[in-house]
Amino acid sequence: MVKVVAARVRLPVFSVAHPESFQVLSALPVPQPSSLVGALAYALGVSTGKGTKAWEEAFDLVRHGRLLAARAKPGGGRGFDPPLIPSPTVVRRFRVADKGHESKKKGEKKPVEKLVELAGSGGWEEVKRIVEIELTDAFYREYVMGVDLFCVWVFQKFDLDERVVGLVHRLGDTESLCTVVDLYSTEAPVERTSVVTTSFPAPWFEGARVLEGTYLPAKMCDEARRLGLFIVPLKYEIERRGRFRYPAIRESIVKIDYGREVNVCRTDWGDVVLGG
Repeated sequence: MVKVVAARVRLPVFSVAHPESFQVLSALPVPQPSSLVGALAYALGVSTGKGTKAWEEAFDLVRHGRLLAARAKPGGGRGFDPPLIPSPTVVRRFRVADKGHESKKKGEKKPVEKLVELAGSGGWEEVKRIVEIELTDAFYREYVMGVDLFCVWVFQKFDLDERVVGLVHRLGDTESLCTVVDLYSTEAPVERTSVVTTSFPAPWFEGARVLEGTYLPAKMCDEARRLGLFIVPLKYEIERRGRFRYPAIRESIVKIDYGREVNVCRTDWGDVVLGG
């Protein structure tokens, strides 16, 4: 038996970038396993007062086989949740606070000093050019709008207070604030089987075949931050409400034949593939 801690997380928007994206960071439809380990690290840092040093402690849980899996899926685990919606909102980053105080050459005025002078003399066109060209970078980020995500952490050895997970308040980048609205804890068996039915992202091992269900193949970082291919059970459709059409991401269930036995945790909220 293993310990399973689950949380229904409520958030307006989140952004977990595709690991191989660059500059224009397209978002994964659900947080990758490494992001959930990072969220746990934050909660540990807050609860213990260790701050960012808790990341190494959280990674040790993975490295030493105490944290077996961390997975997320759309919705609150109840089966009747609103969809996730890829947002047309893209964040463009302005660097006034850091680049604005740096000069390219010795003796050259800093951008903030130029801005003060230009604003005082009414040179607003040049102010606009400096802010929008010199003080921005080629960094853009996509977001996913949602209501709830359902996240699970599977522990082989559990000596933490499960209420620590309730301190998670961010999934993804620094703007992806969230709130844990429900927290669950239970024990679950681990079995070995070659055919798995699941609604959680599952590693796509060599030789695996999806027999049933809709899914998205996605490169994600696993709990140990290793990049790999995952089978992400999702329904990605264009839905219509009145005159409006919009892309919607909903939970799906897939049946996978791995061609060999893999370790599977039978949780109350669905099977979680642990590894080979």
